[in-house]
Amino acid sequence: MFARPTRALAALALVFSLAACTVVVEPWPSHWTISTSTTVRVAAIQEFRPNLGHGATYRVGDPISFRIRTSEDGYVTLTAIDPDGSVYVFARNIPVRGGRSEIIEGPGPRQRFRIDPPTGPHVVSAHFTPGRTDGSVVFIGVRGYDRWQARIQLELRAFPRGDIAETRFTVRR
Repeated sequence: MFARPTRALAALALVFSLAACTVVVEPWPSHWTISTSTTVRVAAIQEFRPNLGHGATYRVGDPISFRIRTSEDGYVTLTAIDPDGSVYVFARNIPVRGGRSEIIEGPGPRQRFRIDPPTGPHVVSAHFTPGRTDGSVVFIGVRGYDRWQARIQLELRAFPRGDIAETRFTVRR
């Protein structure tokens, strides 16, 4: 009684699982051969999180740093969106070495990140590029998540191997 729906669901699941694949069917004298191929993109950013962990809570004035691990040498730009939707860049073109975890403590030597208001949820994006960005993409005055992401994509357009990772934390008084 349930054999047909089960077979139909199994066939449908197979169709959807192969939808992203290229399927080549070649006749063979005694049987059929099916081969598949897929394109797998390896992420350049393997780890990105604040020092207290993804989703942590910080207080205004607390120090914050970010752990990042990339698969190759390059540069990272850190941008963020505040709870009110304002977007800003707080570090650009920080050099990173591939294959090792690094701590980004500030925008430059002897500079440290500190938590500032506003309070509430914050999202930070690290976007990786194999070469330095020229700063021509401006984030000042950008408001809203979708516009923020569009600006990041615009900056990454010049770098085919660019990558993005996000982390979140909350700021309290």
